[in-house]
Amino acid sequence: MPKREDTKEKKVYFSPNEWQTVCERAAALNQRTGTYIRRIAVRGSVKSFDMKQFNHLIMSFNRIGNEINQIVRVANSTKSIYAKDLEDMKKSFEDLRTVFANYLLPIKSLDIVKGD
Repeated sequence: MPKREDTKEKKVYFSPNEWQTVCERAAALNQRTGTYIRRIAVRGSVKSFDMKQFNHLIMSFNRIGNEINQIVRVANSTKSIYAKDLEDMKKSFEDLRTVFANYLLPIKSLDIVKGD
């Protein structure tokens, strides 16, 4: 971060083991060490969310979006909508509701800060 007049600079010394721990924790959060140190110093802890839990949700959104696009294409070309297409879309939304209940609500954070 470029030094500005309204910022303060502080040298901090780490033992090799402490620095290794800082580097590992910063890497676990995909952050630079300076960013990690500043955030942990100001906020006291850093929470990271396992975004892999969203894969099923994203796939469901994409599938529903594709189905809506297909229905719109058919409706535009034939000037009508089929009841089966609407039922399929309704089922997809019900599936999405299940995905929200099972995957989005119980999201767990990874606590990177460990007590020594």
